[in-house]
Amino acid sequence: MFPVYFGSSGRRLFGLYSPAERKRSPSRAVVLCHPWGREYEHVHRSVRMLGSMLSTAGFDVLRFDYYGSGDAAGEAHEATLAGWEGDILAAVEEIKDTTGATRVALAGVRLGASLAAAAAVRTRTAVQELVLWDPVVSGADYLEELWSEVPDPGMRTWHLLARPAETGGGHEVQGYPLTGALEHEIRALNLVDLVPSLPARTLCVTSVEHPSYPALRTAFAGRAGGALTVENIPSAPAWIEQEFFGAGVVPVQLLHRIKEWLG
Repeated sequence: MFPVYFGSSGRRLFGLYSPAERKRSPSRAVVLCHPWGREYEHVHRSVRMLGSMLSTAGFDVLRFDYYGSGDAAGEAHEATLAGWEGDILAAVEEIKDTTGATRVALAGVRLGASLAAAAAVRTRTAVQELVLWDPVVSGADYLEELWSEVPDPGMRTWHLLARPAETGGGHEVQGYPLTGALEHEIRALNLVDLVPSLPARTLCVTSVEHPSYPALRTAFAGRAGGALTVENIPSAPAWIEQEFFGAGVVPVQLLHRIKEWLG
C-alpha cells in the first residue's frame, strides 16, 4: 500500500494505492468512494478490507479522501457534492495514469455510492462498472436520518449545532460541518433520476432495507436497454458504530459478493 497525493495544485487530494498482487490482462482498477461524516469513520474498516480483497484478486485499488476531509487539503466547510464528484473523476484519472488500467470501476458506500453514480454519469466513458453499496437514494431522507441518529435526546444540542455564517452557516452534525450550501445539494439528491444514465454494468447491493429502495428497484428493473442488478445480502449496517467500538460490523459476505461481481 502506497500513500499518494494527486489532483490540482489548488485541490490536493490524498489517497492510498494498493497495487494488484497479480496482474490481469487487460489490467483492471477500482476506485473506492467513502461516505461522509461519522459514517466514514465507522465503515472505514470494511472499506479497507474490501480494498485488500480486490488487490489480492488482481485489481489495482485506490481509496482516497475528498477535498476538505481526512488528509486531503481544504477545510471541511469548503466541501460540496459537485466538488467531491470531481474528486472522484480525478481519482479515476490518477489510477489510470498510475497503472495503465483499461477498465475502471467505481465502488461507493452510502453517500459515497451516490457520488460515485453521479461521477459515472458525468464521465460517461471513463467508468465501465459501478457498485452501489447501500446507496443514499433520497438526500432529504438521508438528512432526516442524520438528524435522528442520536440515542439520547439530551445529546441533540451537541448533535446539531448552528454554525457561524462566515464559515458557511448551516449546522454541525455529529462533529462534522454541514454548511447551508452542502445541505442544499444533499437535499436535492435523487439517485432514481440518474438510473437511466448509469453504466450498463451496475450492481446495487443492500444490507438493510430502506423505504427508498423499492423505487430504486423499480427504476433498475425498468431501465431501457436492460435491467441493472439489485441484490440484498442482509447484515448489520457497516456505517453504524457497533457497541461503542468506533467501527461498524464488517459484512464479509457482502464484500465477497462485490469482489465476485467485479470478477
